[in-house]
Amino acid sequence: MSKMKAALMMGPKNIVTGELDIPAYGDDDVLVNIKNVGICGADLDFFTYGAIGAWVLSYPHVLGHEPAGVVAEVGKNVTHVKKGDKVAVEPGKPCFSCTTCLKGKYNMCPNMRFMSVPGDAGAPGAFCEYIAWPGRLVYKVPDNVDTADACLAEPLAVAMHSVNQSGIKFGQSAAILGSGCIGMCMVLALQARGIKEIYMTDIAPARLEKAKALGVTEVFNDAEVDIVKSITDRCGGVDVVYECAASQKVLDQAIPLLNTGGNLCLVGLWATAKQEIDLNGLIFKEASISTNFRYRHVYPDAIAAIASGAAPVSKIVSHRFPVEKLGEAIELNIADKNLVSKIVIDV
Repeated sequence: MSKMKAALMMGPKNIVTGELDIPAYGDDDVLVNIKNVGICGADLDFFTYGAIGAWVLSYPHVLGHEPAGVVAEVGKNVTHVKKGDKVAVEPGKPCFSCTTCLKGKYNMCPNMRFMSVPGDAGAPGAFCEYIAWPGRLVYKVPDNVDTADACLAEPLAVAMHSVNQSGIKFGQSAAILGSGCIGMCMVLALQARGIKEIYMTDIAPARLEKAKALGVTEVFNDAEVDIVKSITDRCGGVDVVYECAASQKVLDQAIPLLNTGGNLCLVGLWATAKQEIDLNGLIFKEASISTNFRYRHVYPDAIAAIASGAAPVSKIVSHRFPVEKLGEAIELNIADKNLVSKIVIDV
């Protein structure tokens, strides 16, 4: 067998099921038979526009960077996983040899090759039957974890890295502004860290209901109430605000919600680089800002949290589709953000 099934993007809003060659793998690589892949916001933008900023697709192109599957073959130098093991795949491929990588911040590697990104910054996407990937970025998943859950180690890793960056401590409080997939994963990551007092905001009632089901302290609909007044009336303020909406309106709410000495963690990635921010509001509270870009050193923790039940990621999934209906799934995700919280694709 030399060919594999793949969801091929042939142009904006045009995905067909086709065939590609099964990729070759090297001595340090793992050939993974993909079973499940999550749909991410980047997939939506690539599907709609054929580009994200300077990343312009050429066709055919394979999307997808949240994969999990089963080991099909291993290179001769790979010993930590074997054929038949369930695995999750960390989709960023750094060089591991530059100054940034050697400092441990490999997520910021200037030579990063990220799955499904086009050009020199990219690597093949995961909406296909097989991928070949460096073994050090392929993680064994316990037998009790389904690959449909294991693929969500990727968005959970984003949330766990955000928690680490914010420095939140046991017993502190948090507000999550925006209840999309990453916002939901923020809830799970905070709960796994032992944070109990969590407030969630959004404009989508169905998403807020899902957040309630996750066990947050209280939810607030930004289309119906004054968010700052509602949360400060409830608790006075919070120690950390996680901005997950990448919205100027939401950013304006964040600083007034902070307690003295609090932290504003910018989780969402903005469509435009320059935003307005109340610097005096931060200074008068001696508050800080933290940022995060993807993740580093947290994939094993994300898998462990899923396996133990500390992060029940299946609760955030709203839909599953076969890979043959990937285009339909992405169109649904774009059309109804109230209804969709997370879509997982079966390959």
